[in-house]
Amino acid sequence: MISDTTKKPTKTAILLLNMGGPESADEVHPYLKELFQDRELLRLPVQKILGNFIAWRRTPFIQQRYEELGQYSPTRKIMEQQGEHIAASLDNISPETAPHACVPGFRYAVPRTGDELERFRDAERIILFSHYPQHSCSTSGSSLCDAYRWLKNHSELKNKISVIDRWWDREDYTDLWAKLIEKKFREFTSAHSLQDEDVLILYSAHSLPEAYCLEKGDRYNREIKGSIENIEKSLKELGLQHNHALGWQSKVGPKRTKWLTPSTPEVIERTKEKGILIVPIAFTTDHIETLDEIDIEFREYVEDAGKLFSRADCFNLEDAFIQLCSKLVREHIAVSYESSIRPCCENCVGLDCAAMREFFSSTPVHYQE
Repeated sequence: MISDTTKKPTKTAILLLNMGGPESADEVHPYLKELFQDRELLRLPVQKILGNFIAWRRTPFIQQRYEELGQYSPTRKIMEQQGEHIAASLDNISPETAPHACVPGFRYAVPRTGDELERFRDAERIILFSHYPQHSCSTSGSSLCDAYRWLKNHSELKNKISVIDRWWDREDYTDLWAKLIEKKFREFTSAHSLQDEDVLILYSAHSLPEAYCLEKGDRYNREIKGSIENIEKSLKELGLQHNHALGWQSKVGPKRTKWLTPSTPEVIERTKEKGILIVPIAFTTDHIETLDEIDIEFREYVEDAGKLFSRADCFNLEDAFIQLCSKLVREHIAVSYESSIRPCCENCVGLDCAAMREFFSSTPVHYQE
């Protein structure tokens, strides 16, 4: 049963931070413009001019892809439903902090994080819950800096704000992925009379410019690889015998920029197995990168190579994911709302990164090897 937060004033508000997505053709260009002008996401020369140009050039293509898909971004609807279920679960397991409200707070789309902070300003506590399991300055960092820039002009709210960040290394996160992958893997091999060794599990994650990780020190790529190591260990314990690989998807920007390699299409091209099961390892909900880029574009690459295609489901409204999120919030409450944000990169170039971490009472230190 979904909780009714209209009966009593919200005591604890949880904002699920994410990028969001355009919900109509008219929203595509403003969304892309803001995305490509975000220097925390992608650093470009003459950022405003070049970012606007890239957005203008890509808008018709993205609109066409959504039209072919038959829908625009489902992210808001899915995350609103996730929030309703999380709030209901928390009302049950943490009555002392109820009523709870749990809503999305988007970086580039409605509902905006700042607007949701304003809406729940009278709550006793507001928790910013990063819905990026692996922290990157381009995703978690950008969303948290966006919240910080709004909050520094509303300092009266500072003492009621806290942050949940980086949860890729939790055992329950690993177990959830392992169970979803195993289920799809068993269905895939059974439907096509395949042996385990006939299937490559291909983990696909959103790419970053290589310099972000190798020079600046963003640890996103290490956290993705750590997630895969944990999941693969669990899958082996479940009895699967297969090969796996990591590919990077969604590369955009100037062609001269070198991105993390190999790309997902490159892995598909050189795969020897009869079938490929793609796992959208960095995503918690379906959106254009799963429903279009993986399910349509990458499926075509796989089938053109004469191989069989399947994809593991995103978490979406999976009950185990709702329970995982509820548990994360409950544990956060139990440690007195202590924020723990990944430290700054070794060679941080962000204007607000250190200030954001200090604002949320997370020491803005650099990694020490």
